[in-house]
Amino acid sequence: MKRHEALIPLSHHHHHALVMALEMKKAGTEKSEKNYKQLIRGMILFWKEDGQAHFRDEEEILLPVYLQYAEQPNEGLVKQKLYQHAQIRSLIRHVRESPKTSYDKINELGELLDEHVRLEERELFPLIEEAVPDKYLYEAKGGFQRDSFSGN
Repeated sequence: MKRHEALIPLSHHHHHALVMALEMKKAGTEKSEKNYKQLIRGMILFWKEDGQAHFRDEEEILLPVYLQYAEQPNEGLVKQKLYQHAQIRSLIRHVRESPKTSYDKINELGELLDEHVRLEERELFPLIEEAVPDKYLYEAKGGFQRDSFSGN
């Protein structure tokens, strides 16, 4: 999927989030390549290094720009995105604070993360690319946190 250059840093985060989501969805099954501790450590590191800042970038920079320039913003999609952010934060908090959380919670987090990324990439980002003038997308990009995995 062709993505506006200004949104590529967020799409890089999304790629890494999908990798994490896949690992979490396989957790506790024979398909899992990581043990419980490796999985939790990886999830916490990803959240600390990229996830938290990524959510802030979207909530504090990208969505306000979209709402400013969209003639008829898709409010339902924006609300769904923000609700999913809250759900993801809640599950991550649960996993971090519960020393031996169930694989069901980890699988649930993986499913939600996967669904969330696909919602943004397939539905919301195309609306943003259409509504926001290039100049303001590039200005928004200047405020995004760099991806710790790729450096973009």
